[in-house]
Amino acid sequence: MRVTLEITVRYFTILRNITKRREEEIELNENSTVEDMLNILIKEYGENFERFMSTGKGKRRLQLVFLLNGQDIAQSDGLRTKLHNGDTIAVVPPIAGG
Repeated sequence: MRVTLEITVRYFTILRNITKRREEEIELNENSTVEDMLNILIKEYGENFERFMSTGKGKRRLQLVFLLNGQDIAQSDGLRTKLHNGDTIAVVPPIAGG
């Protein structure tokens, strides 16, 4: 029997235009990480979504801010942060000001 977990993903600013959603529920395998979630989102939303995470050299960088239950994953294990059933992750593009 395959164990799964369900998380809520919330989108902000330009990502709402790309996904056409404010939020959605995603089902993942047990022991999934933020990176596993991103792989699913990239498959679903394609290049426009992926360009916020890529350096252009095949490496990922965190151009997006990920708030897992209100806490920045950069303060935890970054993309390797484990997800748990019922988690909420907010995906926020970088904000520039002046």
